Amino acid sequence: MEAKEIVASYFDALAKGELEKALSSFTPETKWCQPGDNKFAGLKNNLNEIIQMFQGIMTHTSGNMQVRPNGTMLESGNLVAVPVWFTATTGTKSMDLGGLDLFEVKAGKIIQVWTFSDDQSVDDEFFGK
Repeated sequence: MEAKEIVASYFDALAKGELEKALSSFTPETKWCQPGDNKFAGLKNNLNEIIQMFQGIMTHTSGNMQVRPNGTMLESGNLVAVPVWFTATTGTKSMDLGGLDLFEVKAGKIIQVWTFSDDQSVDDEFFGK
């Protein structure tokens, strides 16, 4: 499978709510760089830390956080850039904005993820400390 197909499979599983299947695209050592100044920001050094972050986000949003591709996936060697749109609500706050996710794929698995927000201050306000 090409890098783009691996990433597309990850997003397909997310869209169907199949978190376990989505996470099967990662290795136990996958790293995730979450930007910002909020309680979910920072480098996640392995799959367990990524799962903890996902679970925290789902708890914070009562399970309604959605991230979906919002344009053409671009591939350069083992890197795949995906324009994304993400939405979520919690209490009286809502988030509805774009960004970019960058994936590094090696030997059929996602080994590193970097996420970018169109407006990091919105993310930080939404997720808090």
